[in-house]
Amino acid sequence: MDALTTKPSPDANRRQRTDLLLVYPPWPVLDDRAMLQNSLPPLGILSVAAHAESKGYSVHVIDVHGERADEETVRQRIREHRPRFIGISVLTNMCVPAHRLARISKEESPDCVVVAGGVHAEAMPDRMLRNSAIDCVVRGDGEEPMIAIMEGLDFKSIDGISYREGQFVVHNKARQLLMDLDRFPFPAYHLVDFANYFPPVGSYRDLPAINMLMTRGCPGKCTFCNSARTTLRARNAHQVVAQIKHLREVYGIRQIMFYDDTFTVLKKTCLEFCAALAAEKLDVSWVAYVRGDCFSDDLAAAMRKAGCHQVLMGIETGSEQIALRIGKPIARERYMEAVAIAHRNGLEVRGSFIIGNMGETWQTMMETLNFAIELDVDLFQLSVSTPYPGTALYKEAREAGTLKECSWYEFGQGKVLVEQPQITDEEIYRFERYAFRKFYLRPIVAVRMLRRLTRWRHVRDYFVTAMILLLGRHKKNDSRNWESWKGLREEDYLDLPITEPESVPLTYQLRQAQ
Repeated sequence: MDALTTKPSPDANRRQRTDLLLVYPPWPVLDDRAMLQNSLPPLGILSVAAHAESKGYSVHVIDVHGERADEETVRQRIREHRPRFIGISVLTNMCVPAHRLARISKEESPDCVVVAGGVHAEAMPDRMLRNSAIDCVVRGDGEEPMIAIMEGLDFKSIDGISYREGQFVVHNKARQLLMDLDRFPFPAYHLVDFANYFPPVGSYRDLPAINMLMTRGCPGKCTFCNSARTTLRARNAHQVVAQIKHLREVYGIRQIMFYDDTFTVLKKTCLEFCAALAAEKLDVSWVAYVRGDCFSDDLAAAMRKAGCHQVLMGIETGSEQIALRIGKPIARERYMEAVAIAHRNGLEVRGSFIIGNMGETWQTMMETLNFAIELDVDLFQLSVSTPYPGTALYKEAREAGTLKECSWYEFGQGKVLVEQPQITDEEIYRFERYAFRKFYLRPIVAVRMLRRLTRWRHVRDYFVTAMILLLGRHKKNDSRNWESWKGLREEDYLDLPITEPESVPLTYQLRQAQ
């Protein structure tokens, strides 16, 4: 047969297309205070990507937020790759842009299968599937369900996903939880550009910095957290050290940001990791989250010897009444001891606190501020209580009818979203401004800040932080076009008449195999 008239085989056509395109949507808070948080690689997506590559699939990643990519850029990339499958990670405050990205995916690659995952999608799969551009939702770990979907298995046979049958949503049973996290390869860092990322202000000592996880899940019962009551699993400590060595040698990384919910809960694993990392002498500094009731002198000493220079402690409140209400009843004395342990072993403490909790008053918020000052934490991190779907807080507010009617854009830990009769929104905002000034405009804090300055970027960071948090002056930090992701309305994408359940289950319930 004439070669000029020979049609390409299906296999040849498949090779011309990218198998899997993974997309991380933009945060809605695109300027101003967002730069105080961080912009780091989306580890969930990169883990799914690495697992798919290990199975022989071609994978591409678009980190819309990290790349500051506009809609036309996304469209061009989809047209270029013509993906067979597109996976979109969905956090609550990026939910509306995620709906838009799903629609764009179908417009540019009509025959692709669009899969949504992430904590918001798994908490509200019925609502996500009202968007006809989304074919299914993965609940829980995404690595293995994504492979099953790409292999073409019938949706009915894939545990841990939700999908449509006509005008109804089918929720398959939860997937059996995999305890062995070491079966997955290192995240596919090579699919993103490290130049797009930066760590939170005040959290790093060296650059470049990158994020990592040693564990998944958390046994805590905090009412405001999606990870509450989820099964805690850990990677092999030596594998984690091997990953750090890889990042240091291949990418020149000098700072690791561990984002495990509770890095020190599994004490034996943590000590083993510290000993192995110290033995490698990689010249890498790092920070990690710790619980006040899971911290000790021997842990702190081992962490410091291994290069840790700061711990983030979720103290949340100084009010015993509020601590009980939010499911974190750790005694004030235990926090005092934990901070003292950190300081005694040369570790800075970034204290994380929440105001506007259910039952909050001006007095309880003052107890929180006074406790932060009494604890003498080095950095004071303050957020407004946010009822994320899948949390006990969201369930309580929704069932009580106190959840405000608002866009998912507002779910960014800076907006009051629950009506409370005993306190007004303005009181909470006024206290937030007051608390930052009260804590940071103290001579001892200024001295510590000066001691912490080791590079010009620190100077820039602290200047911008002061302008935003203390003086309330916001300045746009990026000139690139973000308008395509702003002002979108979720209802414009919910085009299917699917009835949503009246109550939203808690995240840990969604992940439990029956």
